[in-house]
Amino acid sequence: MSNIYLGCAIWGYRPWVGDWLPAGTSANDMLRAYGQRLTTVEINATFYAVPDAATVARWAADTPDGFRFCPKVPKAISHGGALARQTGATREFIGRMQGLGAKLGPIFLQLPPGYGPGQLADLSAWLEAWPAEAELAVEVRHPGWFGGPAGRELNRRLEARGAGRVVVDVRPVNTGATSDPVILEARGKKPDVPVELDYTGSTVLLRFMGHPDLAIDRPILAEWAGQAGAWLAEGKTVYVFMHCPVEERSPELCALFAEQMAGLGAPIALPEPELPPEQLTLF
Repeated sequence: MSNIYLGCAIWGYRPWVGDWLPAGTSANDMLRAYGQRLTTVEINATFYAVPDAATVARWAADTPDGFRFCPKVPKAISHGGALARQTGATREFIGRMQGLGAKLGPIFLQLPPGYGPGQLADLSAWLEAWPAEAELAVEVRHPGWFGGPAGRELNRRLEARGAGRVVVDVRPVNTGATSDPVILEARGKKPDVPVELDYTGSTVLLRFMGHPDLAIDRPILAEWAGQAGAWLAEGKTVYVFMHCPVEERSPELCALFAEQMAGLGAPIALPEPELPPEQLTLF
């Protein structure tokens, strides 16, 4: 059965409080409030440190049934040299994330820009050690992986392991001339790679790098709404993550995408937020 999950890259963003999240939401309650509005989230924090088991259990407890977390493989593994030497640490990380139970979505490996086709054997050895019961998606950033024989061979090996290939779209944030330091910083950080639609596996993970000007995002998101509908029709499970250098806009991007999916007759089943007591009325 196919499904689509929609979310942001973070949940603990304080400026959302009083706007997208209810006024007065504490730091401890932000994940709970987030989970009442969206259905998935990237865990970028795991890129920097592996959480303890109690933290993972709390994340699971604070989110509703049907919610999915997509943690990023720690930087110490993905950027620590040869992946083949990191299989033990990788298994330990997977075991910790499995504390999320049914709420664990695909774990994703984000490789550094310098990790190119010359490391294919190393990546393959790491993939061979990946346990079949854990979902995996791989994001590559070296230009050599896009198109040509190296890209096709990567896709073949990912497909053989049942792993997905992360789809990244940086077109919005790269659109137009700008002197805005926020946009320029984002352009410097995000991978300038082409959109790769030669996805693999039964799950698609899309990372959309939006522009603060939603007029730029709208037509590109419309393309993705159509593509997501096609993936769903093929029986794929789809994860869509909205990024924006002005993080206040990320929930707006989610709302816009959900609106476009609904317009195509493929609505996303988003949860209904609980109203605070002062907003409840009796009839």
